[in-house]
Amino acid sequence: MDVAFIGTNALTIEHGLSTPDSDEAAVKRAMVRCADRVVVVTDSSKIGRRHLLSFAPIEAVDVLVTDTDLDDADRDRLIEHGIEVVTA
Repeated sequence: MDVAFIGTNALTIEHGLSTPDSDEAAVKRAMVRCADRVVVVTDSSKIGRRHLLSFAPIEAVDVLVTDTDLDDADRDRLIEHGIEVVTA
C-alpha cells in the first residue's frame, strides 16, 4: 500500500508504537511493513506512554497527526527523529 494511516495506544521514541493487544499488534506490524509511507493518528495523551507490544519502531513513522495539546519538548524530539508533526 502507498500510505497506511495507523492509530496507536502509545508512542515513545525508545519503544516506538505499541499496544496491549497481540492481534492488533500483528495486523498493524504487517500494515507498517507493507506501506511506503506511515501516518500515525493519535491524541497527545498517548505520547510518552508505552505498552507491552511494540509493533513499529519510531523510525517507521513519516507523519504524526495529533491535537494541539502536544508538549513542545515532545514535538521537538519527534521532529529530531525525522517525523513531520501535524496538529489539528
